[in-house]
Amino acid sequence: MIDLQGKVALVTGGSRGIGKSLAQRLAARGAEVVINYVRHRTNANEVVAEIEKSGGRCVALRANLADEDDIAAMFAEIRSRYSRLDIIVSNAASGVLKPVAELRGRHWDWAVNINARALMLITQHALPMM
Repeated sequence: MIDLQGKVALVTGGSRGIGKSLAQRLAARGAEVVINYVRHRTNANEVVAEIEKSGGRCVALRANLADEDDIAAMFAEIRSRYSRLDIIVSNAASGVLKPVAELRGRHWDWAVNINARALMLITQHALPMM
């Protein structure tokens, strides 16, 4: 088992599903985990509680990854709490499930901003902390 004691990990989309499972595994190996969520505050709080109950350390930060200012604010909070970041799990994803003939530019922009642009912005903020 990999020892992650003293490491700080960010898991985007960490309040449910794969992100939740990854956050729990990182914490079980000793990492302090920051989970990002945008809509599911209750789920995020439950993940934090589960990790802390198991002896881990976790915090949930709300940020809409389609919003550059939200990403900057999330990283300001991470810097304030930890001053560094060791692991990034880019798990958040979204899209619009419609036939292509019904898609509009805003649907495309939403999917690209969450699924691609956010990773670029997260990386740019994280690099100086790594």
